[in-house]
Amino acid sequence: MAYASRSARELGHPRVGSEHLLLGLALSRGAVAGILTWHGATSSAIRGATCAAAPAGAGAAADRGILAVLGIDLDPVLDQSGPAVLDRPVGPVPVFPLGASRARARCARMSPPLGADAQAAWEAALRLALARHERRHGSEHLALALVTLDPGASWVLTETGADRTAVLASLIAAFPRPAGHPLLRTARRLGHRSRHRDIVRRYQRLTGRIATDGAAVAQLIAG
Repeated sequence: MAYASRSARELGHPRVGSEHLLLGLALSRGAVAGILTWHGATSSAIRGATCAAAPAGAGAAADRGILAVLGIDLDPVLDQSGPAVLDRPVGPVPVFPLGASRARARCARMSPPLGADAQAAWEAALRLALARHERRHGSEHLALALVTLDPGASWVLTETGADRTAVLASLIAAFPRPAGHPLLRTARRLGHRSRHRDIVRRYQRLTGRIATDGAAVAQLIAG
């Protein structure tokens, strides 16, 4: 998150989006960064795609491509309302967990503010770690959430020439779900459908976008 926020400030972008989170992962020089680089999504390539998507962000760039097929031009809406329109709730926001509304208000006060897509991806990463019964929340969970759920991250990977499916396969191979106690393995198998639906539904509800590959989330939980 620190890398993402700093990158958005340095580039003069009005919001921190999912593309900045992906850039932060590439700049972190960890195992995830190595996987991204190996597939061609280097930090410089991601930075270039992030700049190309500004100011509305990679999510809007993905939206623009989808809407163009339907004959809808997104640019007049953005020109009239500005990029901030993309971070307004598209429906009733989740009430639980308690304190979520205060967290969203803090995100809006950040400089630059944290976009709805980045918030949703971060929450999905936390919930993925919990669903897998892992003891820590790491950069791999954020990478898995971005690659499986976020259309903006998918757009950035495409712009860099990386194959999203191949990136996901490498992440799954590098970060398999932990074996754990037999009772935990049973709990994962029995509850993976409801946890998978919850992660995907909350992401889509917060962003107003359809998850890129929501079905893959179930595989990440249950194997």
